Amino acid sequence: MNVKKYFHCIAFIVSFFIVDFSFAQTPASYNCDDIYLQLKKLNVLGSVLYIAAHPDDENTRLLTYFSKEKLYRTGYMSLTRGDGGQNLIGDVQGIDLGLIRTQELLSARRIDGAEQFFSRAYDFGFSKSSDEALRTWHHDKILSDVVWVIRNFQPDIIITRFPGDARAGHGHHAASSILANEAFTAAADPNKFSEQLKYGVKPWQAKRILWNNYNFGGNNTISPDQFKMNIGMYNPLLGKSMGEIAGESRSQHKSQGFGASRQRGESYEYFSLTGGEPIKDSLFDDVVTTWQRVQGGKNIQQQIEKIISNYQFEHPENSVNALVELYKSIQQLPDGYWRNKKLDEVKQIIIECSGIYIEATTSNEFAIPQQKFNVQFLIDKRLNDDVQLKNIKLLNFDSVINKNLPTDINVNYERSFWVDKNTPITQPYWLQYPLDSIGSFTVNNQQLIGKAQNDAAYTALFTFTINGTDITIEKPVQYKFTDPVKGEMYEPFVVVNPLGVSLQPSVILTNIKNENSVIKNDEAHVRVKSFIESPNTQLQLFFVQGKDSTLIKDTTADLQYNAVYDFNFSLNSFYKKDKADPVVAVKIKADDYTNAYSGDLHTIEYEHIPFIHYTSTDEIKVIDEEVKTVGKKIGYIVGAGDKVPQALQQMGYDIKILNEADVTNANLKQFDAIITGVRAYNVHEWLNEKYDVLMHYIKDGGNLIVQYNTNNQIGSVKADIGPYNFTISRTRVTEENANVDFLLPNHSALNYPNKITKADFDNWIQERSTYQAEQMDSHFEALLSMHDVNEPESNGSLVIAKYGKGNFVYASLVFFRELPAGGSGAYKLMANLIALPKNK
Repeated sequence: MNVKKYFHCIAFIVSFFIVDFSFAQTPASYNCDDIYLQLKKLNVLGSVLYIAAHPDDENTRLLTYFSKEKLYRTGYMSLTRGDGGQNLIGDVQGIDLGLIRTQELLSARRIDGAEQFFSRAYDFGFSKSSDEALRTWHHDKILSDVVWVIRNFQPDIIITRFPGDARAGHGHHAASSILANEAFTAAADPNKFSEQLKYGVKPWQAKRILWNNYNFGGNNTISPDQFKMNIGMYNPLLGKSMGEIAGESRSQHKSQGFGASRQRGESYEYFSLTGGEPIKDSLFDDVVTTWQRVQGGKNIQQQIEKIISNYQFEHPENSVNALVELYKSIQQLPDGYWRNKKLDEVKQIIIECSGIYIEATTSNEFAIPQQKFNVQFLIDKRLNDDVQLKNIKLLNFDSVINKNLPTDINVNYERSFWVDKNTPITQPYWLQYPLDSIGSFTVNNQQLIGKAQNDAAYTALFTFTINGTDITIEKPVQYKFTDPVKGEMYEPFVVVNPLGVSLQPSVILTNIKNENSVIKNDEAHVRVKSFIESPNTQLQLFFVQGKDSTLIKDTTADLQYNAVYDFNFSLNSFYKKDKADPVVAVKIKADDYTNAYSGDLHTIEYEHIPFIHYTSTDEIKVIDEEVKTVGKKIGYIVGAGDKVPQALQQMGYDIKILNEADVTNANLKQFDAIITGVRAYNVHEWLNEKYDVLMHYIKDGGNLIVQYNTNNQIGSVKADIGPYNFTISRTRVTEENANVDFLLPNHSALNYPNKITKADFDNWIQERSTYQAEQMDSHFEALLSMHDVNEPESNGSLVIAKYGKGNFVYASLVFFRELPAGGSGAYKLMANLIALPKNK
């Protein structure tokens, strides 16, 4: 092969029928090196599927090596979306965090070149037992998902990140390995999950399944007898090593604090066979990865080799004719997995070599039922070859154009489209129905299972005629705008309800007593946001509790786009005890609308991922139980992000968010207590400089309450925390119903102003405590003892030390989860910690 490269040219990617709608903010572009690698990939017919439990479990170096160096079709299946993790970039948890981490994975895959898949398993938090994980997830349900993905993806080899035992360090990790190994066999058995076969998949037997051994987190599973290979090589066409690309990919997991360095030089990975045929020289031993695996493929391989040898880096358009002939040759092959995959790849390369750029965009932020939106279609053929635009299709628009495209001149079309009243709103498919208990999502459409995200709400089809051959390309309609700081932006275009209805607060405590006064706390706030223009529109607000519905307000408003309308009402006027948590529905009466809406449009925005939109119904958790408080003013130092300050406000406290400049001896005197948010000492190095100020505050009679911090790869604590020494451990109690014993039942923290009993630990969610205190100085008193099943007692979840006139508290109890969830016991215990009495 004699190919001389003169300079880089730019060609733009387009999407085809089988496409991952990973909406990057800017359309991806490919240079001539990238096209050359794609040409080489046409002759590679091998695939590998990597399986683990969570976002960030994947070995990005290995994924990059398979995808970018070996050019295999590479996939990562994360059983969960990481909903139960912790969040270093904001205060959202649960479902919202899972949405963020889904997009972080897709962002990572755009860099390392692998594809992304999921099961229906919900990340219910840290688990110490694979039995618990499999039981909670519903073993057969998630096994069927793994089998489904294997039968669709048809991997030649399967690799797990973890072993199926305690060495995995997490019940989810071990369970992912157990399920992967079971699925390795079950996917090949036509009698297992046979209902899947009617959807076009067939039983599939991978050649082998392996465990990717590792040495990290103090756990070395590598041994000399394992198969090893170097994956750290440099690729001159990419201008990077596999480790450099992998570092960029892994750094997309920003919510987990997994920024990684770009590694250079050789890097070895180790593997142990757990099923299938043994390894001799390669992970792909006895796997045919050429066109020989396809009937009639020998001629195809020769055609591709000739295209590669004749490829001109400075003129990729000169390869178009040969690529079109290749496309027609592959079309003549018998229908099959690799035939169809390679057809898609050839289509993409033809468009890239032709320099064709297309987009379908709208200046409308949302599509709203019974409203119009405009779409701008743009086509630019940037290189000098013969291309005809045959037609464009979108909804009822089917335009026959048959226009020869000029070189590097924009061709534009614009059309308006009507959103039918029955058009469903855009909702992540796994959130359309309630969770199946706490273990898994409910997805009733089999063909959605495994997908990383929804298809686009609207998709335009562009058909080009190139050398007499029609090539149809799919392009999602995207919301396009120009940000004054970020520049040109492309975001998902979604369908939303005409009205969004939010209800606040999420928790109301109706029986708060502060020393000798009773705090009236029953006001709820409804915000109605309009996404339509509708003058003189009747709005009826209904208080809904179970099957009961009561009119709150009947009013008329001139609805404006993006305007909000606020309403307040007294909860006690409508609320009935022992009924379902209340919601509010708003019925609209206008010329085009007579529906009731209760859901609010939630939007999550971060620069490293696309905008996320989903709709959910806000509920109010009502706590009728008496909660007594002492003190009024709280200073709060925000950490990695939590919703504790909002909970404290519900308790009647005046909250002041403190930054570095606020932490002074004079300023802290006004506060009854200072509370640090979760991981505050991990994210604020300046707290080390404020140690003396905080200790002086305690010594003078203040109470400092430190919520959990961690010592791990996410960030070690670089500051002294308490007045006496203690160590932050990895000990955590993950069973939310674990028994809690009171070690010091007469301690004021368990008695004043609220009497704490074991009942106050009922109905906790996800876990009890995380990153407990250990190796404590004798000045510390441990108040509680707890443990998970088959583990020793631990007493570092709540420790208190007297210092001068005040008190220091380290609380690894998960207040950041329990308070927003409306746990009455957590509110009472937090009130007691704030009220710790001064020492004589």
